[in-house]
Amino acid sequence: MNQKLLTDFYALIAELWCGPPVEDVISDKLQRDAEEMVRKLEYFDEEAAMLLSRFLTENAISEEDYIDLFELDPECALYLGSHSYDEPKTCANAALSDRNEYMIDLMGVYRHFGHVPNGQELPDYLPLMVDFLAMTVESKDDPIRQKLIDEYLLPYLPPMRSRLEALGTNYLYLFDAMEKVICSESESQPLPNQREQTVRAYVG
Repeated sequence: MNQKLLTDFYALIAELWCGPPVEDVISDKLQRDAEEMVRKLEYFDEEAAMLLSRFLTENAISEEDYIDLFELDPECALYLGSHSYDEPKTCANAALSDRNEYMIDLMGVYRHFGHVPNGQELPDYLPLMVDFLAMTVESKDDPIRQKLIDEYLLPYLPPMRSRLEALGTNYLYLFDAMEKVICSESESQPLPNQREQTVRAYVG
């Protein structure tokens, strides 16, 4: 998959995670962009294209249902770390929690590329992480970016996938299309054995 298509794919997936657009004009444009992505993706990853197409075809969800699913008191939080780490009981425990360390490491990766989140979302917010992949496709050979994928993204996807599957939501198709492409990218970028010394200079 070429860099332009990979960038467009990640940017689209990040936008699709962010909820049903309120305005019909935005919704129509997003739908057209997504359908065009399916057509382009078929030449590179037929399974990912099929999964994205199923999500678009069966994605009948209201804004209220989206909020119940992913926001406020969500059935499935969009914060990856929340599916892998227990929520701390106190503020003091939060500072010492494994999830806090995970998010600090993520911030180290973001800063390495000069993309510091605006503070509106936590570093492990899935749409933010996927959008970051879109912004850094041209640096796909950088071992820091590969560390993000291999150590801070892919290992944290299964618990969230299990939750989406248990809920029976069509967002499982979006999730699987996203994971398929991320895995394909990771497999096409084998890391050199010496990369750890380079990575440790930037990320805890």
